[in-house]
Amino acid sequence: MLEKLAERCAALEKLNISLIGCGGMMGAHVNGFRQLYSRGLRVFEVKAVCDVKEALAREKAGLVAEFQSSEPRVYTDVEEMLRSESLDAVDIALPHNVHHTVAAMCLDEGLDVIIEKPLGITMRAARIIMDKARKNSRVLAVAENYRRSPENRAVRWVVEQGLIGEPRMIVWCSAGWSPGAWGWREDKYAAGGSWVFDGGVHLADLDRYHLRREAVEVYAVQKTFDPFRDGTRVTVDDMTMAIIVYEGDVYAQWLWTRAAPGRGLGLRMIYGSKGSVGHEGLFSGHAAYDGLFIQKENSVEIVGMGVLVSRMFEGLKPEEKSRMFPMGITDTVATELYDFYDSVANRRAPEVDGLEAYRDMAIPLGFYESALLRKPVSVRDVEELRVEEYQKEINEKLGIS
Repeated sequence: MLEKLAERCAALEKLNISLIGCGGMMGAHVNGFRQLYSRGLRVFEVKAVCDVKEALAREKAGLVAEFQSSEPRVYTDVEEMLRSESLDAVDIALPHNVHHTVAAMCLDEGLDVIIEKPLGITMRAARIIMDKARKNSRVLAVAENYRRSPENRAVRWVVEQGLIGEPRMIVWCSAGWSPGAWGWREDKYAAGGSWVFDGGVHLADLDRYHLRREAVEVYAVQKTFDPFRDGTRVTVDDMTMAIIVYEGDVYAQWLWTRAAPGRGLGLRMIYGSKGSVGHEGLFSGHAAYDGLFIQKENSVEIVGMGVLVSRMFEGLKPEEKSRMFPMGITDTVATELYDFYDSVANRRAPEVDGLEAYRDMAIPLGFYESALLRKPVSVRDVEELRVEEYQKEINEKLGIS
């Protein structure tokens, strides 16, 4: 199977792609391209890189040149790059407030797009991108990588196999102390919200992916305990507590905060009628509680995450294994990039398309709506733009209609 995949990729034309936004996250994308290249999946040709900070663009171009036969050209203006280059696709990793403008521009140029999460700064902004992709018949993929790890694939396998029984609850806690300012992410007009939005789409995606259920209702409270950090005014929350009701009477409890001095906490656990499964290492830096915990009469049987991953791999069909982990690659950014390539090559929907990412966004943005309105809100109402009191101010500021 691996040999056939490598032969197939060698026979296909490369996808000419540009990298737009050369900050920290694009470094992970460049490493993903490197991983594909090193395994013989040389399906991309990075033709150009673009960032308003030329030094960042040149840095990423140099990194690409280390594994690619040619060095990408450097630009500081997206429109100039689009005029000058012959491209098939773009990879966008920009501040949230310009996702919709840059993605729409590229889609109107007939380019396929992979874009970092969240898809847009608001639900209306995300709809602009989705509508452009539909109108221009382009592939739109959202770089949602958490679900792609072997551990999170294994968690889904555990739930599907019924090893924890009927799902009942999810608990996610990420509490710690982070006193410094975090650049543009402190500004709600640039970021849309705190990490509970920026990173919360990851957790919303995991909830939906693992449960295979949609969120029905959310209720949240929020607070900004520290409105100034390193002299920077903070206009997003630094603490969110939330409850999510999923289809089938499954409940999730989230706590995210960076305003908790002292001992930090990190945990995500799915509880069912027979036991629980967790991948704590993703959130706390260690794997003390990773694995499956099956409740017995007087004890708890523990199956480690390594064993679960092995069993999951054993149960995968060759085509499933090749799709999830092409050429055995487990780097989650590399596999999302390959999924994007395969979607473009075969004109199919990527695993995380615009609609999937839109539904992920609706959960944490629902927290903001709920906290402002001081009542539970329907996730469907958030998706269908019937509730957007919090987002209204952002939309008006950015001219989103």
